[in-house]
Amino acid sequence: MSHKLSKTEWFVNFMQKIIFLHMLIFVLRNFYYLLEKLVRKDKRIALFFLTEKYYYDNSKYLFEYMRQKDDFKSILFTANKTLYATLQDKFPGEVVYAWSLKGLFLFLRTRNVIISYGISAAPFFPYYLHEKCKHVIYLGHGTPMKKMGLQTEVWQKYGKRYQMQKYSYMAACSPLEQVIHGAGFNIDMNHVWVSGLPRNDYLLSASKDEKLTDKHTYLNQKVILYAPTWREETQSAEFFPFQDFDSEQLDAFLEKEQAYILLRGHKEDIKRADELSHFDVSKMKRVIKADQDLFPDVYELLPYVDILVTDYSSIWIDYLLLDRPIVYIPYDLEEYKKTKGLFLDFEKNTPGYKAANYKEFENQIETYLQKPQEHADWRKTIRDMYHTHQDGESSRRVYQLIKELNQ
Repeated sequence: MSHKLSKTEWFVNFMQKIIFLHMLIFVLRNFYYLLEKLVRKDKRIALFFLTEKYYYDNSKYLFEYMRQKDDFKSILFTANKTLYATLQDKFPGEVVYAWSLKGLFLFLRTRNVIISYGISAAPFFPYYLHEKCKHVIYLGHGTPMKKMGLQTEVWQKYGKRYQMQKYSYMAACSPLEQVIHGAGFNIDMNHVWVSGLPRNDYLLSASKDEKLTDKHTYLNQKVILYAPTWREETQSAEFFPFQDFDSEQLDAFLEKEQAYILLRGHKEDIKRADELSHFDVSKMKRVIKADQDLFPDVYELLPYVDILVTDYSSIWIDYLLLDRPIVYIPYDLEEYKKTKGLFLDFEKNTPGYKAANYKEFENQIETYLQKPQEHADWRKTIRDMYHTHQDGESSRRVYQLIKELNQ
């Protein structure tokens, strides 16, 4: 019969896992350093190491750009069997399964490893990305206003900083982000490229996929995407955290406006089966779940979105490139400042309405649907602060910088 762990038992169990992980990473770091020195590197290989179970984000868009070039042999590298099979069908001969001898030999020969996810070294197991043996190029998955990496309390506790993956180079959208990344990941700011992010090239083209609208017909109406951030050290985010929230009233409002709200929980919350994944939409006709299983790549969805609803998620920063309205629901702002922390003043640097209750939320959505250019000047000011490049050429810049590393 199982029993609930006491606080002491939980802490001991937690510390055992931390110590084991520290030891494992220490062994892997030294083992791969010796092993890598035995194998001659091929500078023409660009290995896109995918740590997620979906094919999306910056790695996807840069791979599809670089695979057209003759300077590199671009290869997708994954330990997920399902993803491997899917990608093999789409890119035959350009995908390698990580848990194989072929994968091991390829990894050891590779000089350039490109990643979008992996702040910790653990997701790359059984491999270790040694920055003294490879160009570890981190494209990132969020343009932050919040503190990152070593600037946050969670990465300072229990020696977790020793689990952090070290990068050789990082991509950023602006000098502001260059400073944030430099501080958060202890990397020379000259190695943080103000290149822009490859995924934003897609946004700037603002293209729509007919296959997506055929499959999800509600995308032909007004679309409101609700996407909160992951609260790493506090309780999970809540959808509609208003005391006066009324689901029937919301449904009636959306029916009147001929609009839909798509709820997209953060992938880390969904993995943990937290409250976001349990939010009941069964009684609501115009509020629909839109998690990764339904829309693996949120950037393919964003061109359909008329209004974004969020809190501190960095998705709104990229969404600025579409020049469309944003509603913020910062219901736990003071707690978030204490646990995660923000680099910038939230009120001044978030260009949109802030909803404190349901009535405000409904009025703000109605205003933006009728007058989408409301706050346009404010959005432009913040957009220019966060995005140095707005020309759809970020993939080309990153590609050129990688090419220069290997000349």
